[in-house]
Amino acid sequence: MTAPVPLTFSAWRDGPPKRYVTLAELLLRMGEFALELTWTVEVYEEGVHPELERAAALGRIGTLELLALVAPARQLVDGDYDGYDAGGRLVLELQEFDGTSWDLRTAEPLVLDAVRRWFPDAEPSPPGAWDE
Repeated sequence: MTAPVPLTFSAWRDGPPKRYVTLAELLLRMGEFALELTWTVEVYEEGVHPELERAAALGRIGTLELLALVAPARQLVDGDYDGYDAGGRLVLELQEFDGTSWDLRTAEPLVLDAVRRWFPDAEPSPPGAWDE
């Protein structure tokens, strides 16, 4: 198995207008690959995103269910979103840090190519970004 590649990129895009990259946009930019995953959700701010807290309590949910919970324009602040394939393998990890950046880790070339194409500022994640 190929080792996962960690990337980081700004959650904000220059404009006009300046805009925020939402979880919904990020999932859609990954295309069919992301649609076939199930997700675990972990949020770090109690009471801010009750719908995501409910998703976290459910265990794994499908991508379409997750998309239904995160309004297209909703900015999240801190959270971890882990994507699993049909065989139950962790294949995609997303972290949002402080509402300013996204960190992504995967070995899937299609996802890495899409992220680099849509978010050209993507670069290797800084040391410590994936400390457990």
